[in-house]
Amino acid sequence: MNIQKLLASLEDVLNDYYPLAGTLKNSSNGRTIIDCNDRGVQFIIAECSDITISQLEEKNWEHAVTPHGLMPQTIIPNKIDPILFIIQYTTFADGSLALSFSIHHQIMDVFGLFTFIENWGRRARLEPIDPPIHDRSLLKARDNPPTYVPFEFFVRKPTESKFSNALMSPVSTSVTTKIFRFSHDDLKRLRDYYSVGIPNGSWISTNDALVAHIWRAVIRARNIDLDTEVFSSFSLDGRNRLNPPIPKSYYGNV
Repeated sequence: MNIQKLLASLEDVLNDYYPLAGTLKNSSNGRTIIDCNDRGVQFIIAECSDITISQLEEKNWEHAVTPHGLMPQTIIPNKIDPILFIIQYTTFADGSLALSFSIHHQIMDVFGLFTFIENWGRRARLEPIDPPIHDRSLLKARDNPPTYVPFEFFVRKPTESKFSNALMSPVSTSVTTKIFRFSHDDLKRLRDYYSVGIPNGSWISTNDALVAHIWRAVIRARNIDLDTEVFSSFSLDGRNRLNPPIPKSYYGNV
């Protein structure tokens, strides 16, 4: 792809996603806000002239570990910082390229980032896009929210003594990753196994069964006492889970 065309389309799509080119600052009431000052995004051009993209794929590197040099080396800290969005453009010996991204999480979630990338591609192809929605009032409660915390979302905060005496595990210098592949039949057997004994009218999704299976394995590997209460939680896209749903073109954090 012509890099000048890529840069021109990036500049074009940033007119729609203008907060990405701004900075974070603290307002007078202590809230973190986006200052849309058109500071710009950082665009890094890198070259990997001694290897092709096919040779890179043949190395069979674990998907959990990004090959060194393909990601922006500038780390965006979780604090007020002038750099909110970094893009790295890396070319290979065969003319192929890789695009990598680093973004401040207070700006948008992964779904919003994927939508931005999709719209950037459309701009580069001179196709129309679904403009992003910037209206944060969509997340305001229509009625008074409940004054209690539902049990399934309740996490006990450790006491001050336990927190202060907790020992932080040192970061390992070598991290081993492993990919476990579950076939369609494996997932069906897991779902059938964990569905035994559930009340009539209830059901367990394939994702629930897989997460439960992995979580049990993690707990066993950590030798956690059987009487210890443990929790597993993960983030998900909430746009279509709200009532009323929020359009998928909403680009913030939901």
